Formats: sequence, structure tokens, C-alpha cells
Amino acid sequence: MEQKLSIDEQMCATKVAHFMKQYLPNKPHKWGFKLYVMCSVKGYAHKFEIYTGQENERLPDEPDFGPVGNVVVRLARGVPRHINHIIYFDNFYTSVPLVTYLAKQGIYSLGTVQSNRLVNCKLPDKKTMMKKSVPRGTYEEQMTEFDGIDVTAVTWKDNKVVTFLSSYVGAEPVGQVERFDKANKTRIKISCPHIIKEYNAHMGGVDLMDSFIGRYRIAMRSRKWYLRIFYHLLDMTVINSWLVYKDLKITEANSSVLNLCHYRLELAEVLAKVNNSFELCNKRGRPSTSNSVEMEIQAKKRRGPAQHIPPKDIRTDNVGHWPGNCVRSRCKMPGCKGYTQTRCEKC
Repeated sequence: MEQKLSIDEQMCATKVAHFMKQYLPNKPHKWGFKLYVMCSVKGYAHKFEIYTGQENERLPDEPDFGPVGNVVVRLARGVPRHINHIIYFDNFYTSVPLVTYLAKQGIYSLGTVQSNRLVNCKLPDKKTMMKKSVPRGTYEEQMTEFDGIDVTAVTWKDNKVVTFLSSYVGAEPVGQVERFDKANKTRIKISCPHIIKEYNAHMGGVDLMDSFIGRYRIAMRSRKWYLRIFYHLLDMTVINSWLVYKDLKITEANSSVLNLCHYRLELAEVLAKVNNSFELCNKRGRPSTSNSVEMEIQAKKRRGPAQHIPPKDIRTDNVGHWPGNCVRSRCKMPGCKGYTQTRCEKC
């Protein structure tokens, strides 16, 4: 499990009639089943939970942080303790008791927080920070000890005022970021506390998983609600396997990495053909015997490369590889420039 993890909501897009269907206006797909997902920075989904209502399940030794806070506790059960793992979440989950509990469990945390959850905190309110006399980039920091754990709260003014709460990081060291100044119509540099950069760099794991799923989502439609969830989980599984495949390929020298599209195509081909003795791609109809001028011109053109080599899992499954006669064509073996009239019925 990676060191830095993020927890956020995810939508399984559907409009079927079901009591679990939710409406989230800030999501690209506003209607669907809601999932709580814990992902790594690269988008790998380590754990998820399907929202079925205000469930409040917890173990006997776990404190009660309410239905929302307990989601983080349940997803964090499998995170190793006391080896510097960090969990990021937004203001939907963040509270001082939750952050301190995770710190006692050996898990650091960082998240945006609603100002009304910081009781007796002397940070300036949003109305004060949004005054024109307060320049953009202004920040305030407050540190305290809560239940034996050091926590830090930082409020920062950008286009809006945002407040962060953490058990391991604060405002220092302060960096700079570029923003566009509408009044002067130019780009300016403003101060940016380190806690903001840390949050922005590691919070987008679930959104990255959503973007991967959205590129090649399973488009099969169904009126059965459970099939829509099954297709969504199948998409998540394929993305996870592709991310593991990329990590393994990076460690190999001189190895090319398939992009997500080609990986899904090869995965589908392998699952369809491995350990099957029949050909799935037989063409319908009679073979063409046309000798038109266009076909003769195409035959005289410079021939391209041979057809692609089937994946290794298909070539080595020892099922259904029968020799058959074919029209004289180029050999598929890499480096071979010869021709053959025999082919494998499966490959």
C-alpha cells in the first residue's frame, strides 16, 4: 500500500429507480450510486464502500464520529499503523476528533475543514478575510494540542477563503504561486503555505480514477441496478490491473508500456481466447472474388507490416492451435520476411 492515500466520493452513473440512487450536483455524473473510495496518488483504488444509507457500523473499540466520520475509520482499517501513512480528505469528513484519533492510530491526516468545526479557534472568519483591505495570499495559522496530539489549522485567502486542518504539516515553509489579477490584467505571485501545496499534490487520487474510468467506460445499458454496479466495479478492476501492469513494466529495461485503450483491447482478447479452442472472429458471408481495378492497385502498393502478434497468454495456452491452409501471406513471426500457406486456426 502506498504511503499517501486520499478518500473521496465517487459516482456510479445510472438513472435506474432504486432507493440507493443519489444526486450530487458537483459531480460530472450527477445521478447514480455513491461510493466512498480510498485511492493512492496514482489512482489505484485500495478500498471502497457503497453508500446504502446512514449506516453507522463500527467496531467495539472504535469511537463514534457520526455517519460521515466513521466512513474514514472503516476505510482506514487496512492501512498499516505507525509507518508514516497519510490520508487526505475534504471538509465533508474533516473534524478535530477524527484527525486526533487517526494520529493516535499512527496515521497522519490532512484535509479542508469547515470553520464551524474548529471550536474556540482564533482564526479570522471568512467575512474578515474577504475584505478588500486583506491582500490575496494572506494566511493565518493556529497550533494547539488536542487530546495529546499536536494539530495545526491554517486559513488562506485566494479567490475564496479556505481552511485546512492537519496533524503533521503547517504553513512553513511558505512558497509562492501564480494567479491572474483581474484588476491589473496581469499575472502576480502570491504567498502559498506549504499545507496547501501538500493537499493539492496528493488529494486527487479518486478524481484520477474517475477520469480513467470515464475514458473507456463499459457502455452496456441495463435496467437492472446491480448490473450497473457490476460494470462499474469491473471498470475499477481493469484500471487497477493496468496501474499494476505499468508499475511492473517501468521496472523492466527496454520495455514498452501499453496505454489504457490498447491494454483493454488486449485484455479482452486474452480473456476471450485463452483456453478456448474455437475462433471468435470468423467473418460472415462468402469470400470476395472480385478482381476490380481498385483491388489490383492496392495489391501493387508497398505492403505494410505483418498483422499483430497475439498476446503470449493466447499463444502458450496449448488449446485449439490447429494448423490450417490459407492464402499465401506474410509470416507473422517478428524478423521473418518469408511467406507461408499455413496458419494457426486460433492465432
